[in-house]
Amino acid sequence: MSEIVLVTGGTGFIGSYVVRRLLEAGYHVIIYDIRQPGPEAVWILKSVTGQAIFVQGGIDNWSRLFQVVEEYRPQKGIHIAAIVNPAYLAREPMEALRVNLEGTIHVLEAARLFKLQRVVYFSSIGVLPAVQYQPIDAAHPVLLPQEGSGSSFYGASKVAGEAFCFAYRQSFGVDFITLRPSAVYGFGMQWPIFIKPMVENSVRGLSTRFEKGREFPRDYTHVEDVAQLAVKALQIPADEVRDRIFYGATGRPLVTAGQVAETVKSLIPEADIEIGSGLSEDDLIEIRYRGILSIQNAQEQLGYRPRFADLRDGVAEYIETYRRYLAEGNNK
Repeated sequence: MSEIVLVTGGTGFIGSYVVRRLLEAGYHVIIYDIRQPGPEAVWILKSVTGQAIFVQGGIDNWSRLFQVVEEYRPQKGIHIAAIVNPAYLAREPMEALRVNLEGTIHVLEAARLFKLQRVVYFSSIGVLPAVQYQPIDAAHPVLLPQEGSGSSFYGASKVAGEAFCFAYRQSFGVDFITLRPSAVYGFGMQWPIFIKPMVENSVRGLSTRFEKGREFPRDYTHVEDVAQLAVKALQIPADEVRDRIFYGATGRPLVTAGQVAETVKSLIPEADIEIGSGLSEDDLIEIRYRGILSIQNAQEQLGYRPRFADLRDGVAEYIETYRRYLAEGNNK
């Protein structure tokens, strides 16, 4: 297999795992990211060191992205790069437009001009408004008569990106698949979502305290499973694609932060974790779009099989990986 794949955001958490899986599958990979790989990304990619080409640039920089696509001529693209900080975007909403939406349009325009065979677009479950039914499938509305995306400007930018994917397909025939990952965790994660400090502090022998949040539920999805889904979305032949939107999730009942704590303590008996009851104001907003997610279409159409559908298995893998990382002299 000698296809060239452009991965925007390829030095980030999810991007690093996607890049590694692509390289292991025999693809040539061009990483396009505004940041150089950090220590954790370098470690994740150590088994494939030197196999990918890194090009520095932002998705908001159209001329730079055009130059890179023109030079390397990828056949396909996986678009992960985005600002994923809803609180920051609530303060700076124009950044949601400039980076997340316009950046996505830049990728789609490059796909149109250079005839990429497919773009896999990373959206988010943050596009959802209040849950209307469960399990939540790709037909669940993202706009209601009374409200829009629960994650505000972040979700709005992702909804708009999804709409532009459909527009580029309708008008220009650009082939795409949209993925909506849920609560992605694993070694290298940046956002805590409770699980990161629970695991990493416990491995290091440190205490972990949360004032509240015990009841907050998520469909925690291991990053390896999300990377698997991304590559399967890239590979499915165009004439076999029926749906265009898939959830990157386990499809199982939601797991609370309290249950995560108990799972970590069962795997690290000496773990010192305390988490109080109650939800913050932000939690009360976010919990409205949390529900059981359907992965049926991903299983049937893409052959998606989450390896870490059981949280205990995923947390055990995270613990083992983080221990190996520390054992090799890394101190973060």
